[in-house]
Amino acid sequence: MLGRYSDALRDYTRVTAFVLPGHPEAEQEIIAGYKARLEQVPDDVTALTGLSFAYWYFFDYAAAIHVLERLVDVVPDDTYGNLFIGSSRFLRGRAAGATDLERAIELAPSSPDVHFIVADAYTYGAVVDPQRAFDEATTALEGGLDTPRIRAIRASSYLAFGDGAAAAREIDIHLDLVTTQLVVTSPLAAGSSTNLAVVPGRTYEIPIAVAAGESVSILTSSKDFIDTILALLAPNGTPVVGSDDFKGYFAGVEWVAPAAGTYRLRVTSFESVSTGTLSVVRN
Repeated sequence: MLGRYSDALRDYTRVTAFVLPGHPEAEQEIIAGYKARLEQVPDDVTALTGLSFAYWYFFDYAAAIHVLERLVDVVPDDTYGNLFIGSSRFLRGRAAGATDLERAIELAPSSPDVHFIVADAYTYGAVVDPQRAFDEATTALEGGLDTPRIRAIRASSYLAFGDGAAAAREIDIHLDLVTTQLVVTSPLAAGSSTNLAVVPGRTYEIPIAVAAGESVSILTSSKDFIDTILALLAPNGTPVVGSDDFKGYFAGVEWVAPAAGTYRLRVTSFESVSTGTLSVVRN
């Protein structure tokens, strides 16, 4: 309600990290609570906002659009309503959401949170525009939102621009922002794999010994969650390659080592909010 959409997203990631593993019905309970309020007061702006944001966060964009349409009928110039109906339409695959996003910017041009949601839409939605996403994410960053997702959006844009080194730096910052426990493993040899127990805040660092000119192929996967992120660091600690959505939402690397040495692979779930087993395969 204060327009701090990035903070709201952060709080829902905490629900994913700390509530859902032991209370998997929490999503349904949150939604049911808002619905009960709306049965009593159908035009309750706070409840419409809360319900639509819950649907948006849990990827039910069709339901979010339905609620947001009611919200903008009640408050046509509501920044949140215009912004998130545009985002939901984009994320559901509808280019028509662009008009709503532009309206939200008109309503709150100086809000870094608005620019962040627009950047997210142009990264993951129906109209993928890396330059627009980068510009909007950079505006949000310069406005004070230095968050893991902002860094991931900028990394995605850099990858689209063909600047792998810059993308790796952004992903490395993402990992720094989400890591509360760094666990160093035994080295991962070519042709081998490892299974890692992931919990919120835990990032793994895996030594990768390579020869000069060697092709390195690394894939991640999980049966417990759908999104991973990684960065490969040179022996001197410089990020050299990074990955977010390499195969679906799983990170991976295909890279040729310019010099021999022991590199370090840093890997976890996206925003480090998931619990489960993460598989890393080096082909």
